[in-house]
Amino acid sequence: MNPPLDAHSYYRRITDVDIAEIARELLGGRIMQETQQTLLCDCPNHASQSHRSLHIMVDKQGWYCFGCAVGGDVLQLVEFVQHGVATRGQSGRMPESHRQARDFLAARAGLPPLSKLAVESPEAAEEAHQLALRVREALTALADVYHQRLIGNAEVLTWFRKKYGTAEETIERLSIGFADTGPSVARVLMDGPATFTMRELAATSAFRPTAQDALVPFFDGRIVFPYWSRGHVVFMIGRRTPWTPDHEWETSKYKKLAVRNDRNNNHVAACIRNDVLYNEDVLLTHPERVVITEGVTDCISLMEHGFPAVSPVTVQIREADWDRLLPKLGGVKTVFICQDNEISEVGNQGALKTASVLGAHGILTKVASLSLGEKQEHARRELRERFGVDASAKAKDLPQGGPNAPRRCQDRRQRIFRLRQDCGRL
Repeated sequence: MNPPLDAHSYYRRITDVDIAEIARELLGGRIMQETQQTLLCDCPNHASQSHRSLHIMVDKQGWYCFGCAVGGDVLQLVEFVQHGVATRGQSGRMPESHRQARDFLAARAGLPPLSKLAVESPEAAEEAHQLALRVREALTALADVYHQRLIGNAEVLTWFRKKYGTAEETIERLSIGFADTGPSVARVLMDGPATFTMRELAATSAFRPTAQDALVPFFDGRIVFPYWSRGHVVFMIGRRTPWTPDHEWETSKYKKLAVRNDRNNNHVAACIRNDVLYNEDVLLTHPERVVITEGVTDCISLMEHGFPAVSPVTVQIREADWDRLLPKLGGVKTVFICQDNEISEVGNQGALKTASVLGAHGILTKVASLSLGEKQEHARRELRERFGVDASAKAKDLPQGGPNAPRRCQDRRQRIFRLRQDCGRL
């Protein structure tokens, strides 16, 4: 495979390695305890009574030392263990410790040092990488603010937990949050310890700059799901709630961050990309089996029950992402695709398209069909037996019931529409 041609791809490739694997290689006997999600280690850079202050977070592919108050991704871990520092917030030329750690990971990935790539100067690539880190730090800080507002709002938290059954521990671990209309989120981040600038916050795509030199939050009244990768939040998606404003631009059930374009999103950083699967870093741990789901909450539910799962948060993986994902899925014994069982069958159609790509590359793939509950079965049966209507019928084919139609016809049509809403996992 040819070397990547841009800074984002290069740094992504060299950090495409399980952080637990690197930790075991570099820390060895300093790993004091292991759980499914965390390695507890004796930090080599400070004396510790517990000998467990350095936490390697396998699920988030990041790390944090509570004694040194520093953390980051796998590249920063290598630098921290080998040189005692973790470069962050740096501008201009990177220190030699960063470069040596980068070359260490590049050699393991079979890539040349960044200095050997002629397409872009190392200094320009380093500057782009540091901007990406800063933007991701801002997204991570924003996720924490939204998370605190969710757990501090009993009404919204109760609604969310009742709807999806997500455990409090999972909400905490994944920093699931709520974008409310409380005190200015931008001001909280600009006045906080990291003192993010308006330009940096706008670059996250989670804020839109206005003509009056202000920032408007992208999410409003939505549950916010952060995408974790390499120890940082790299993307976000928001789910509509009863508290979402009734605006035309807020009608969609899910709303993803906008990516950069030169027309109206030139303030968004190039590192904000909709090409990462939810929980994609689980593939770095080389699981034997993986479940691909359609929805983010389905993926989280499987994660809670110990299943390695990823989600494109749509009906199928984008064509442009297969070149990157297929090598990661090559070692998986079986891929299970479990989409929504909708009356439109778009989930099943997307699953079959994904299965055909995987099968063509020799990856054993099985498509699971979710069984319908009693509510869905009853709705489909009543539609068929009482009204002679198939659940998959289009709206234009249903009995009409305009304002001039008899009340009986209007009631009949409304009942049919309610039953159709209950027919599948919508």
